[in-house]
Amino acid sequence: MLTKSLCEDNIAMCIKDHDKRILEQNDLCREICGDFLGVSCEKGCMELYARDDSHQWKEWGSRVYKNKLIHGSFFDVTLLCTEKHITTFLQPLKEKYEMAMAFYQSKGLTRRETEVVSFTIRGTSNTEICSQLSISRATLRTHLNNVYRKFRDLGETPDFIPANRVQG
Repeated sequence: MLTKSLCEDNIAMCIKDHDKRILEQNDLCREICGDFLGVSCEKGCMELYARDDSHQWKEWGSRVYKNKLIHGSFFDVTLLCTEKHITTFLQPLKEKYEMAMAFYQSKGLTRRETEVVSFTIRGTSNTEICSQLSISRATLRTHLNNVYRKFRDLGETPDFIPANRVQG
């Protein structure tokens, strides 16, 4: 049932032992990462895991990494860690981003506001957005305020923008 559910929901999954050797991968995981059954993995989700020193017990507990670029695509990544195994779930975000952009493009945003939103929904920081678009923080703030205002005027909420960015 779990395997079928993961396949139907387009979720990649792999299970590694404590040495990060892959014990099991579903088809989507093999498509994203390659077929590495029996091989120790140090890429993708394991890079996130290796850099993460925010947990009291490194080999235990769950970790969630949102909007992470892995193997050229964005994913929400969930790791379930025990002393024996690391189970990874990758939820592809491409389809969600496409839905979000179609939603925003139908709301009468300017080209620049749409560009700002495209970075925002991917979790890009304000500093990175300013750098990528060669704009000042004040200009970015103006674009974001215009987006929020347009939605308030429509009586709607910009659902696809992460909650920590929505202004009241």
